[in-house]
Amino acid sequence: MISTVYQLVNNMEENLAQKTAIQYFDEAKGGVVSIRYGQYAQDIRKAAGLLLHRCPDIKGRKVCLLARNGYDYLVNLFSVLLAGGVLVPLNLQKSWEEIHYEIDLVEPVYIIHDGEFADREPALTQTYGDKLLPLDGYKESQWSDKCSECEDVDALSVILFTSGTTGRSKGVMISHRNLFAPMDFFCLPFEDIQKQTGWDTSKFRSFSVLPMFHVAALTSSISWAIMGNTINLCNDLKHFYRDLAAMDSEVMAVVPVLLQTIHRDVVRGRRDRLGSLKALTCGAASMDADTMSDLVKAGFFICQMYGLTETVGDGTWNNSQDPADIHSVGLCDPKREYKLDQGELCIRGDSVMMGYYKDPEGTAEVLDADGWLHTGDLARIDDRGYVFLTGRKKHVIILGSGENVSPEELEALLNRCDAVTESLVREEKGKIGALVYCGEGGQDKEAEVQAYVTEMNRTLPLYKRISAVHISAEPLPRNAAGKLLRT
Repeated sequence: MISTVYQLVNNMEENLAQKTAIQYFDEAKGGVVSIRYGQYAQDIRKAAGLLLHRCPDIKGRKVCLLARNGYDYLVNLFSVLLAGGVLVPLNLQKSWEEIHYEIDLVEPVYIIHDGEFADREPALTQTYGDKLLPLDGYKESQWSDKCSECEDVDALSVILFTSGTTGRSKGVMISHRNLFAPMDFFCLPFEDIQKQTGWDTSKFRSFSVLPMFHVAALTSSISWAIMGNTINLCNDLKHFYRDLAAMDSEVMAVVPVLLQTIHRDVVRGRRDRLGSLKALTCGAASMDADTMSDLVKAGFFICQMYGLTETVGDGTWNNSQDPADIHSVGLCDPKREYKLDQGELCIRGDSVMMGYYKDPEGTAEVLDADGWLHTGDLARIDDRGYVFLTGRKKHVIILGSGENVSPEELEALLNRCDAVTESLVREEKGKIGALVYCGEGGQDKEAEVQAYVTEMNRTLPLYKRISAVHISAEPLPRNAAGKLLRT
C-alpha cells in the first residue's frame, strides 16, 4: 500500500499516466476539461519546484491554502506535502476574525489563494500581502522537482482546523503516518460493493462536492488516486445538476443536506437528473435512517461511515444494506483498537492525530497517556461489532434529578415531523426545551409541531419529555462547516 505522497505521485506517473485523474467544468471553455494522471503528477512537481525555488528550506514550514475547490487547489495541496511543507487548508467561508486567528496561530511562510477571500476581506492583503501567492502561479513555473521520499513519516505534515461548534477551532496535527494509515480501510469497501452488487467499482467515477479543507475531501483525494479512479470536481453547488450531467459519476460522498436533495429527486420521480449515480458514502453527521432506507429500496448502495478530523476520518464503515443495520455507523477498522469508557467511544492506533497545535491542555483532554483518543461520542456496540452512536458527551443534558438526556436523540425524533426543517434541543430552567425551524412561513405550523410533540412525549420517559417548544423565524445558527451551534 502506498504510504507517502512521494510514492503516490511516482505511482501516478509510472502506473496511471494515461488514466483520467480529474475532470471539471471549465466556465471559460463552456465544457469539461479532463486531466490524466501523468499531467496531474507533472503539475504537482512544477508547483513543488516553485515552492522550493522560492523557499529552499520549506521543509517543516507551514503553507496555508485559502481557495475554492478546483484542480489548481488539488495540485497545490499535493505540492506542499511533496516539497516537505506543512499543509494548512483554511475554510473560505469563515469570517476574517476566524481566518486571522488561524493564520496567526500557524505563522505560515506562504498563503496560496485564489483571490476570492481577499476580494471579500481586503484585510487579508493588507495584513499578509508579502506572504500571498496565486493559486495558479505554478503554471508559469520553470522548476519541476522530483523531490525526495518523506524523511520522517511521524513529523507534522498537515494541520486541519476543526469546525468549532462550541468555541475556537483547534488545529489537528497530522503526520504522514496518520494521513496514510486508514487508506486501505477507505479503499477496501469498494471491493465489498462489487461483491454485493456485481458493479465494476474499478471504473467508478467520484463526484466531489465536499470542501477541500474538510478531512473527508482531503482523504478522498488520496484514496481515489491510490485506486487510480477519476474524481469529477463540482466546484460550486449551484452548478450541481449541470456538472453531474456533464460528468457522469457513479459514487458521491454526501452530507445530510445532499442526501435529502437526492432523496427528494427520487421520490418525485426525477431519478434521471442523477445520471449513473448509484453509490453514496454518508458521513460528517447523523443521517436519517428512513431516508437511507428509501434510497436502498430505490436501488442505491448506501455506505455509512464514521470518523473524526482527529482520526483522519478513520473509524467505522457500514456496507450492510439490511434495514436492521441502517441506523449503525458500521464495523470498526480492524487495524485500530476500540473501547467504550463510560459509554464514550475511544480509538487508538496509527490514524490518531499527534495532538492539537499549540494546545497541550486541549490535547490532554482528549488524548490520554496510553494513546487512547476520547472521541466525545457516546455509543453502544452490539454483539456483532456494529457501532451505534447515541449522542455527544459534551452535549448531554444532566438534569437536576441526575438523569442524562441526549439532545441528538430527541432532535432525531423531532425532525421526523413533516413540519420541522431542523431542531435544537436544550436545557431550559431544569427542563427540556426545543427550538424548531419550520422553513418559510413556519409560524403557521406551530400548532402542528405542538401536536406532534404532545404525541411524541407519550412515548418517552418523563425526564426526556419536551416541556417547551419555540418556533424560530430564521434557520438555526450553524458554524462555517454547517454544524449546529449549541452555545
